[in-house]
Amino acid sequence: MKQTGSLPYLPSLDGLRAIAVIAVIIYHANKGWLGGGFLGVEVFFVISGYLITTLLVTESSNTGRVDLKAFWLRRARRLLPALWTLLLLVIVYCSLFERDALGTLRGDVIGSLVYAFNWFQIWVGSSYFSAFGFVPLRHLWSLAVEEQFYFVWPLVMLVLLKGGRRYLHSIGFLFLFTSVAISFYVASVYQPGVVGAVEQTPQQYLSLAGHTVLRLD
Repeated sequence: MKQTGSLPYLPSLDGLRAIAVIAVIIYHANKGWLGGGFLGVEVFFVISGYLITTLLVTESSNTGRVDLKAFWLRRARRLLPALWTLLLLVIVYCSLFERDALGTLRGDVIGSLVYAFNWFQIWVGSSYFSAFGFVPLRHLWSLAVEEQFYFVWPLVMLVLLKGGRRYLHSIGFLFLFTSVAISFYVASVYQPGVVGAVEQTPQQYLSLAGHTVLRLD
């Protein structure tokens, strides 16, 4: 019987995760203590990218194919129960103790359910850093980004692996070059300063289809 994709336990990755978690916790406790602590989220994104890519390449090598249905079902079993439980508890809590927030919570819940909360925040002109009012689902933007990656990246890898592994190194260097180029572009168009409402900081917003949205950079 052929083995499906599997990875050995890597203690070093758990160490990186621990450092990332501690950095994010310190940042949220007092961002003056560790101003760049939020970069721990990016560390998680990088680790996820590495693990998922390695898993897909290993499965392709062992079985000659990538079972997308099984991959997505594994992700759903790991993520959906916790997400549904969180949303249910937040809805119950707001219904009992924060009824004034129910109006805005509706869109947040829908955006979270379909793993598009990051795009929903952009569309309504909200920013993770712009305000710290009662937005209990604000942190789910990162989970939405990761889930979108879990959906799109296996499709990309499926196409790339069709051509065989001999091209993977060249494609890897191409992705690396593209990432560096995007980083330089984002840095060049970045608008520093506090992100507030559109009336307060109009330079942080742009017009899209007649709708004012937060700048992606």
